[in-house]
Amino acid sequence: MTAHPTWAVVLAMNQVRMTRECLTSVSALDPGAERIVLVDNGSTDGTAGAVRAEFPNVEVLRLEKNLYFAGGVNEGIRSALSRGAGSILLLNNDVVLERSALGKLRAALEADPARAAVSPKIYYYDPPDMIWFAGGVVGRGLGLIRHRGANMKDEKLRDGPRAVDYVSGAAALLSRDALEKVGLLDPSYVMYVEDVDWCARAREQGRVLWYEASAKVWHHVSATSGGGLTPLKAYYRLRSGALFLVRHATPWQRALSWGSYLAWSGWLLLLSITRRDFRSAGALALGFADFTRILFGAPPPLRTPESFAPPAGRR
Repeated sequence: MTAHPTWAVVLAMNQVRMTRECLTSVSALDPGAERIVLVDNGSTDGTAGAVRAEFPNVEVLRLEKNLYFAGGVNEGIRSALSRGAGSILLLNNDVVLERSALGKLRAALEADPARAAVSPKIYYYDPPDMIWFAGGVVGRGLGLIRHRGANMKDEKLRDGPRAVDYVSGAAALLSRDALEKVGLLDPSYVMYVEDVDWCARAREQGRVLWYEASAKVWHHVSATSGGGLTPLKAYYRLRSGALFLVRHATPWQRALSWGSYLAWSGWLLLLSITRRDFRSAGALALGFADFTRILFGAPPPLRTPESFAPPAGRR
């Protein structure tokens, strides 16, 4: 089964400078994507107009409001599939790709029809030799989610192409067949873990998620949500983790994971208090309370990312 033609779908919400850098690298891919679509996810900084003016080869799909990650990505995927895309190169606007990355990803995807998606090796943008993602791992015992190779230098990781538990939504090539059979990303996660959930659903169908170590991408980590721990990340990593465990973990995994998340949250809470970051500390406490409710059967509380934004006048 061929993956051609490939459409690149880039999700952006503000960050014009990074969007330009990303689209420059996507436009320079060799071989390149047959079509490039920028999904402007409710930007307020003129992203759509700037891209239309500077990148005539890029189609802009302008959304009037921020649909968050899964919602924005799904709009781009639907548009590409409806017009004949054979595979979709899904990208955050804060990544830069090696010129040969798409060719390597496409060869890996086409090598086995069971492969639903292929992820490159993703480095931090700075320092550029530090690994951020070398394939995703979901712990078999506790159901905990982690990046393989995170914060390691290249030479310290025994690496190579391999099947993985999940690919990163920051940069991955997805097959049309998998998208049609598995479905789109689940917007109920709001932020984080949507990619892990999609991959879990793909694995339940007997599909393979693949990591191609020779394809390289560099990532401005947390450019949109803010670097380091923020109230937004503190809350939604816990909320989304609970949703994933409810849907994909066994009862005993959920019970054990509660203790692991308690230890992790407590450690971050202590760090936040030590740094006098009381907003993040409060978000962690709220996040763990909601994590516990969700894990033991309650529906997710109605909260929005905007409620974790800094107060007016503060950054």
